[in-house]
Amino acid sequence: MNLSPNFSKKPGCWEQQLIRRSNNPLFPESARTVVQHQVVEARERDGEEQQQFKKQFQSLVHKVSTLPDKAEAEQLLTLTDQLDHCYTQCMNLCTPQPQEQKALTQLITLFENTLLKHADEESAFLQQVQQASSERKLLHKALQSPIVAAMMREESPISSEDLPATLLSATTEEVETLLPILEAVQLQQLQQQMEEILQRVEGADEPVSESALEIMQKIREAH
Repeated sequence: MNLSPNFSKKPGCWEQQLIRRSNNPLFPESARTVVQHQVVEARERDGEEQQQFKKQFQSLVHKVSTLPDKAEAEQLLTLTDQLDHCYTQCMNLCTPQPQEQKALTQLITLFENTLLKHADEESAFLQQVQQASSERKLLHKALQSPIVAAMMREESPISSEDLPATLLSATTEEVETLLPILEAVQLQQLQQQMEEILQRVEGADEPVSESALEIMQKIREAH
């Protein structure tokens, strides 16, 4: 007899995807069977990634602390990009890192304000800083969603095959966050795949949640 897997109270991105798949009729039968050794492996992988992130974060904070009082703009730009990359890695873990997230947000804001303060009002450099700041804010907002953050990783726990079922298992807020990022071709393909999933589930007399139906409608409207 297979026992139900014992999931963590604060799972990382790899374990979160197993939770989404477990006994979920929206996924293929082979994917919805999750056993404990998979959970252990995912938990270990999440733990290793969290440790790697903390080392990178500490190294970056040290680099910031050794910055000269009158750092050149190029140095500030480079460090701002590194801080932004570190912030993305923080959110890619998909589990709260409140202290690190707050520190990175404050440092990025400080560096952006410093760059804006010293930029000529008519310069191309000012436009570059402002555009980067706007793009950064949009990305950071999208990364608040664990599903979006997991999707945007270089190595994602959400495979292309699992994506339609994963989105149908998401919240409407998460899908709304993702929609502006998707291209028309991706939306069309997702709509077709999600329609097929719902037809399969309904044909097997499995229950379909109201949330999944609402998400399906949002995908139709977006396309």
